[in-house]
Amino acid sequence: MAPFARYIPVRRRRALQLSAFFLTLLAIGSNASAFTFTTLDVPGATSTEAFGINGHRQIAGFYEDANGGHGFLRDPAGTFTTLDVPGATVTAAFGINGHGRIVGYYIDANSVSHGFLARP
Repeated sequence: MAPFARYIPVRRRRALQLSAFFLTLLAIGSNASAFTFTTLDVPGATSTEAFGINGHRQIAGFYEDANGGHGFLRDPAGTFTTLDVPGATVTAAFGINGHGRIVGYYIDANSVSHGFLARP
């Protein structure tokens, strides 16, 4: 199970698992060796997961460190910016559009999950 998965409600986790499964099938069906892979690791993180990229090469994702789970934005130069919704115990970023707007979810102090839209 992916590190962030324990924070995601069951229905969302199943949807993400199905998406990953179908993407894996696509990669198997294609010539995966024709791709170039770049490792993305947030400095100091115990795990890093990328979920969205836009045409400006900005990447949104999730990472864990000793303080918990956080969203991140990686710019084209490779700089990571942490995204934590104020008051949240966990924040995860899943997508970013061409205007730099990021969507994701967070869990509040009462263990309730909420969606968010972050604007630059």
